[in-house]
Amino acid sequence: MPTLASVSDDRPFMQLAPCHIRYLTMNDLHRDVRDAWLQSAFYMVEQHTFVDLETRFLSIAEQDYETLIIGGNDPVRAARFLRINRPILARKVKFALMHGSLASKRAKALNAGFDDVFDSARMSPEEAAARCTAILSRYRAAASQARAEQELASSLERIAHLHLLGKRERQLLTLLANRLGEPVSHYKLRTELSQGNDELSYNYLKVLASNLRAKLKAPYVLVPGGQGSYKISSL
Repeated sequence: MPTLASVSDDRPFMQLAPCHIRYLTMNDLHRDVRDAWLQSAFYMVEQHTFVDLETRFLSIAEQDYETLIIGGNDPVRAARFLRINRPILARKVKFALMHGSLASKRAKALNAGFDDVFDSARMSPEEAAARCTAILSRYRAAASQARAEQELASSLERIAHLHLLGKRERQLLTLLANRLGEPVSHYKLRTELSQGNDELSYNYLKVLASNLRAKLKAPYVLVPGGQGSYKISSL
């Protein structure tokens, strides 16, 4: 069950940052030590006993979570668990928690797909919280980028037949679609399409525009925008 820190806790502020943590703990020799250390590192932990081949505690049908921590000194069991549940855990931050571990065991955990390994006998709770926050931030940034790219692809798909577009044509479409119905100057288009390389020629831009024009979906058309510009409009 989730465990909350009391209002009077003296734990550092960093421990409050990583939320939505699900913790699966193996019932082995150092379980009590690991569990107590984890509670001192993080503000809220939803704790369950680790069971091989059990997937119920990973389902997002229960309370959702962003971070999974598996506690135990058996990296083989933990690695097998990750491998079996790889599709479910693809976008979850994953940590192994050990106590007095050997470097070889920590290496096995990292090779199995854990993002990091905590050792309750070697690492301070503050360091663990800081590491978790940093890695979680990278996951969130990657997820945000993936959503933005998916939204952009969906938007572009409404305007053009994307599977027919070359790389430069898609770049041109993106630049024009971001200002749909508004003129974008030839200079800006050439500069953006050059991407720091030799400036794209005006004739090449005309060829790209002509090719893109033939691959737009009705009712969208690519037309001159006046004063040396192009725009995509809807008829």
